[in-house]
Amino acid sequence: MAPVGLLAIVMSPWVGKNVARLDPRKLATVAFIGFAFVLWMRSNFNTNATLWVILLPTLLQGAAMAFFFIPLQAIVFSGLTPEELPSASGMSNFVRISAGAFGTSIFTTWWDSRASLHHAQLTESLHRGNDAAMQALSRLGATGLSPEQSQAVLNRMVDQQAYTMAATDLFYLSALLFLGLIALVWLAQPRRSGTAAVDGGGAH
Repeated sequence: MAPVGLLAIVMSPWVGKNVARLDPRKLATVAFIGFAFVLWMRSNFNTNATLWVILLPTLLQGAAMAFFFIPLQAIVFSGLTPEELPSASGMSNFVRISAGAFGTSIFTTWWDSRASLHHAQLTESLHRGNDAAMQALSRLGATGLSPEQSQAVLNRMVDQQAYTMAATDLFYLSALLFLGLIALVWLAQPRRSGTAAVDGGGAH
């Protein structure tokens, strides 16, 4: 996960310097498009993915993160007086943490459900009429495994494929969600009231 911070460290100062000059909704839109692209790349993962295939979207995610936090906080704090910033910051943190907890629970449940679905679909093709499955069991048996052990190994392979496919399903869904959230960003009407709100957002 360390590569996430590379582009974030490089690009965050530029975003922080220009967030007061540019429309933060435009910067947030760049972030959401970036996250959608990264998640779409991850939706193409498979069990044979190389290190570089996994590393590249992680690296690009850092650029999206640089355009994410500061502009969104600038929108949240826009038009507020310095006295209102602590309450706004507390409310922002509460909503973010609560939404993250709900999202984690929901997606974990969906991941397990999709994995069960894919497992059932994959096992439907594992029968004596499937030459590939029979050859796999034969090769496993040739290594000295019993029929029960060979079937257990094959089942673990199916589990690996099923959970990978479930993860890619959720990556694809997340990419669509980020694209849809762009419209929500543009419903906001940030007001410029000096640099206090922007500085508060940047510091947060």
